Amino acid sequence: MTRRRSLALRLVPALIACSALLVGARNAHAKSGTAIGVDIDYTNGINESKVSGGTGFNGRLGYKLDLAVLQLTPEIGGGYHTFAGDAGAKLAQGIVGGRLQFLKVLEPGIYAHLGYGHLALPGTDGRSGATVDAGVTLDLTLLPLVDIGVHGGYNGLLKNGDQSAFDTYVLGVHGALIF
Repeated sequence: MTRRRSLALRLVPALIACSALLVGARNAHAKSGTAIGVDIDYTNGINESKVSGGTGFNGRLGYKLDLAVLQLTPEIGGGYHTFAGDAGAKLAQGIVGGRLQFLKVLEPGIYAHLGYGHLALPGTDGRSGATVDAGVTLDLTLLPLVDIGVHGGYNGLLKNGDQSAFDTYVLGVHGALIF
């Protein structure tokens, strides 16, 4: 009989945790919503000869899931960045990935995406291949409908065969509407 009570006592915390998770997920759905975001970036090459600073933007569409002190946003999107310098490089890409933010009102977070892009270089056919980006964010939620913030991170076209990687960093501002 003690063995049955011991097993029951071990299961009680797990049952309470599962119940709390289900209730939290049900309540989270009421606070969650579609997120449409835009990033405006300053970008520059990392050890890229003939490439200097430029500008760019990203557009994102996702679903922000509010889970108590965490917000998870799976998303898809695309971006376009131009670079000054002798190379005249332009990078266009489509992305899929997500964001993870912590706390409320002032929300630090991280993001990461995989994608496929094309690096245009005048006088050449350019090249295409897999892309990756990752970085950190700091958002301010003034209204439940609007997030604004700053970000910094890495963005690059990965190495492909004998073609070297095209590595850049981005610093920027962003905003999102959640409805």
